[in-house]
Order: sequence, then structure tokens, then C-alpha cells
Amino acid sequence: MTEYVVPDWVRVRQESFGLLFYDTRSTNLTFVRSGDSLTPPPFTGERRVLGIEPLEGPREAAVSRLLQNLMHKGLIVAAPPAE
Repeated sequence: MTEYVVPDWVRVRQESFGLLFYDTRSTNLTFVRSGDSLTPPPFTGERRVLGIEPLEGPREAAVSRLLQNLMHKGLIVAAPPAE
């Protein structure tokens, strides 16, 4: 299973609608309506991994598209799981 790591220059905050991503390089904000499907990583640490709840069906496909969009924007990076 792939993990999604949040780069050091991105801050993520839990909000009532989902997550708020802040790119400190460009000061861009990205609002993500993910509900409880995604959880922010620890603010600091060696490996800041985005939390993803197990999903099935249409919700799984929607979250998958959302993750692809976040990768395209450079807000997360796909990585193999840490051992």
C-alpha cells in the first residue's frame, strides 16, 4: 500500500469540512472537502504521513481522485510504506 507524505513546506490543518493545505513556498491555500476520510500528519517529525481511512465503493474512487489532485499540486508525495 502506498503512503502519502506531506513535504516540509506544506502545513495541513483539520477543519470542519476536511483539510486545509498551506504551501509556505507560494502562500497558496487549498481547501479539501474530505470529511473524516483524511487526517493531517503530525506537524513535525521524520515522516509526515497523511492519514487515510479505509473506504469502499464510490467514496474510495473520490478520495483516490483527490489524492491524485493533491500530488499534482505538489502538496503530497506518494512513497512506499516505511518499514
